[in-house]
Amino acid sequence: MSQLLLHNARIALEGSIVPGGLLIRDGRIAEVFTDEHIPLGLGVRESFDMEESLVAPGLIDIHIHGSAGVDVQDADRARLVRMSEYLLAEGVTGYLATLVPTDTDGYLRATREIYSFMEDQDRAGRKAGGHARIAGIHFEGPFVSEQRCGALRRDYFRTYDGDPRALELFFGGESSRPAFVRAMTLAPETRGGLDLVRATERLGGRAFIGHSQAGPEILDLAAEAGARHITHFPNALDALHHRKPGAVGWGLTRDDITVDVIADLHHVHPLVLQLIYRCKSAGRMALISDAIQPAGLGDGEFTVWGEKITVRGGRTALADDPEETIAGSVITLRQALKNMSNLGLPLHEALHMCSLVPARACGIDGDYGSLETGKRADVVVFDDELNVRLAFLEGAVAIDRR
Repeated sequence: MSQLLLHNARIALEGSIVPGGLLIRDGRIAEVFTDEHIPLGLGVRESFDMEESLVAPGLIDIHIHGSAGVDVQDADRARLVRMSEYLLAEGVTGYLATLVPTDTDGYLRATREIYSFMEDQDRAGRKAGGHARIAGIHFEGPFVSEQRCGALRRDYFRTYDGDPRALELFFGGESSRPAFVRAMTLAPETRGGLDLVRATERLGGRAFIGHSQAGPEILDLAAEAGARHITHFPNALDALHHRKPGAVGWGLTRDDITVDVIADLHHVHPLVLQLIYRCKSAGRMALISDAIQPAGLGDGEFTVWGEKITVRGGRTALADDPEETIAGSVITLRQALKNMSNLGLPLHEALHMCSLVPARACGIDGDYGSLETGKRADVVVFDDELNVRLAFLEGAVAIDRR
């Protein structure tokens, strides 16, 4: 039995940040305690004085396409490791590899590599190494609206005819593992959309609403069928209109609906971020990066998904698009956390939006997202500027910058 003690820390809990520490046993959180109640006589093998640094759950990014020059769509194991190392250095301990619409061969190549990588992680367990864990796959499309495609390629969009074989590519069949598919972003108003929501939920995934023109009536039916989360809100949805509230008005006013947002200050204006927060609260608003391959590489011109993408001042755009359609982001979740904190949100709430809320949205909160007894000891230690000082994966030191 291995035991590790983190003490003299500020512990980020769901409702506050308090003085205290963690006891970690065999890769799991055994106890969260306050300074007044440090457990004694535990036979701890390692002890870390956190010097009042912030100890937080590892960040969970449920919508990310790539980073550090890597695109999950065409990455092999070595490139997935490189991207995952980069993400861990930014405080992300778990993420959903997010795939955009492509052809059948493209899906098969990508899912084979990702599933193989995830199986290696599972076999290695606590010896998996110093990189963020892929917690599942998120399919962004292909069952979405052609009128709200954003940077997704219409050529690869599909509709659902109710035939279960149409979903084997995503949820079953020779090269898929249903347990690894966590989410699918879809437009419920497309042909077969409501049946697709039901099928996604039945097959073990979470149906997210996105790239959609659905109105409240269809959205109510989608929620009844199980779709209770909206992807990169309010992007790729019909704009809010006082006579046509669409998914934006619906999402803001439904207390049983969670949303995720790209807080890079380009996709969503700071005032709108504050509006979403005031309507949804920290408990129903998740942060995502929606990062693409150039994230971490600075400004320049890149080829992503067969399109020329320019990055200037942290903003992406399709190079040949006169309207400069934004094409993903180049931030990390840690940067989104800092942006929201700088907007005046309490730090524990901004952390909650980067950890437990996204974990709940895709159904992995039993293991991830908070510092609670029994959960994986994926822990990040931040300094006062929210830089990563230490990172623990299942209780093992993965990054040490003290």
